[in-house]
Amino acid sequence: MNKQTELTSNIRLWALVLIAPALLLAGCSSPLNSKSHQLLQASPIEESVEMEEGESLPVPAEPDFEKLSFDRNLDISLTHLPRGAYRVGPGDVLDIEVAENEATRAQTKVLPDGMLHYDVAPGINVKGKTLTDISNSLGHLLNGDYINPVVSVNVAKADSQRFWLLGQVKTPGAYPIKKPTTLIDAISQSGGMLTSQVGFDAENQDVVDLERAILIRGDTLVPIDFEGLVERGDMSQNVYIKGGDYIYLPSVQARSVYVLGAVNSPGPILYDSGATLLTAIAAAGGPRRDAIVTKALLIRGGTRNPEVAVVNIQALMKGRTSDLSLKGGDIVWVPRSPWTNLKNYTEAVLVTAAQAVAVQEGLGLLGTTGSAGVTIQAGGN
Repeated sequence: MNKQTELTSNIRLWALVLIAPALLLAGCSSPLNSKSHQLLQASPIEESVEMEEGESLPVPAEPDFEKLSFDRNLDISLTHLPRGAYRVGPGDVLDIEVAENEATRAQTKVLPDGMLHYDVAPGINVKGKTLTDISNSLGHLLNGDYINPVVSVNVAKADSQRFWLLGQVKTPGAYPIKKPTTLIDAISQSGGMLTSQVGFDAENQDVVDLERAILIRGDTLVPIDFEGLVERGDMSQNVYIKGGDYIYLPSVQARSVYVLGAVNSPGPILYDSGATLLTAIAAAGGPRRDAIVTKALLIRGGTRNPEVAVVNIQALMKGRTSDLSLKGGDIVWVPRSPWTNLKNYTEAVLVTAAQAVAVQEGLGLLGTTGSAGVTIQAGGN
């Protein structure tokens, strides 16, 4: 397996694990497109507004937004130095030797199923084990082949504990956690944010959209104030990174519009000036037959203080209300199941949308096309 194939396999597996918690929005699911669609200039959606000959398209209106706030407090323990011994995982390379017997020294890789094979000892599952645990287990297994064996086990290469850093950094990709690593350490490992020559400076604000930057851990968004950390040097936001974390620093310029939920081809739409809600939905293949088109969401801004508009797509298509203008970075969500609490539902949608961006950016880094093997759940409460 070459490196490209291995990376592609890893991100597909990672994507499946990442998206699974989106079942909180349970309902019928649709595959996420890994290719961006080009926005159409006019909507071909069935029952769209009929135009008289010579009549010009109406000027799209500005959405009627409601400001929401998700200023959840950051758990201060996330900024504390991690405690505890290193836990071995698949992909790690271990340096093992029976003490006072140089001929036994060998480097062996932990297999994807967590199994480790060394010397004449039978294979053992070391996933989640400490180096001391592994040393003791091997010593016991080799007792019949060596006299009172004391087995030395060290990490030669830490590949199981990795995080993803994508977006506007010099070297986006996956990085191993070889030592305690803070968020700023992680950005530095990638070569820093684009256009930055030394550390963080004002130039970054022209390139990185800090309001929309995210850190995903498991199935949650860690409430990092990236603007406070980068612009004001607020070290209370400088959390330690964990294996499996995903950090995304988006651009303020090259944005897409994400159309997700109960549409035929959910995914990113290449943003074009003059784009409207109907053209974006048309580019995503239109609503599914089971979509609730009377209570779609248009979300703008970051995950902490977004603006949200509830949109009746059916009324737009029938010409009863004006089409709405879009901006780069907007999220259009078409639900499948009814919802009642706008704030709770929007928060769940934001997590799912962030996960969709995570998958898309990861596949884009690898130059992968086709289905990501994941689904974006189209429904909710």
